[in-house]
Formats: sequence, structure tokens, C-alpha cells
Amino acid sequence: MTKKILLGITILFFAGMLFLTIFAEKIHESSLPNVTVSRPEQRLFPYEYVDENGEPQTGLVQKIAVPKSMIEEGVFVVCSAEKNGTKRSFVRYADIQIGEERDGYFEIVSGILFSDQIVTERSGELYDGAEIRVGRG
Repeated sequence: MTKKILLGITILFFAGMLFLTIFAEKIHESSLPNVTVSRPEQRLFPYEYVDENGEPQTGLVQKIAVPKSMIEEGVFVVCSAEKNGTKRSFVRYADIQIGEERDGYFEIVSGILFSDQIVTERSGELYDGAEIRVGRG
């Protein structure tokens, strides 16, 4: 009787291990936060300059900008790397410096580039180095 119980436990153990081997990647991916990404927007911001006659003037210049709500939640940049032989997407927290606010957007002085892919929507909690699943926006 004891041998039958041990055999049953062994079979269940190996069946469980087989299940995890087959479905581990899918289980892992389903637990990742889903994000939508895009490039930062460009908005017009005022700047002051002195013209050739020495008169102060105000003009507009395009700058990288993100919505005020994104600043409050934290700006994350998407990065890719290979982990365990598979290309994966991660986020890094962008330590940004902001400038002026205009029409609900903050000018970005430093911390992200226009070529960066930034998180615009997220389904879960993000932190520096979190692995993510990039959805279609």
C-alpha cells in the first residue's frame, strides 16, 4: 500500500513539473503589467531672446513635453534586453527635469529623448526595472 501511495505522489509531482515546464512562460507573461507606449509629444513653449536691435522678444520653440498627469505618476522609458535567451521588455524610471507648464503639458529639460518609447498607459504597478508586456496602442 505504501509503495502505491509513493508511486501516486511521484506521478503527481512529475505531472505538475511537466505542466509548469510547458506553461511557465505563458503563466509568467500573463502576470506582467500591460503597457501602451509612444514617443514623447512635441509642444510649443515660449522663450525670450534679444533681437539684433537689443530689444527683448518672445518666440515659440518646439520642446519635448509630457502631460501633467504623467509627471505625477512617473515617467517610464521602455528598454529591451535578452533574459534567459528571450528578448524581453523592461522599464526604467526616467529621472527627468521639467521646465515650464503650458496647456497641461510640462516641458522636458532633460531625462528623456524624443526617440525614447515612454509608457502612456499601464495596467499595473510599475517600478524601475519591472518587466512588462507591450500592448498595441
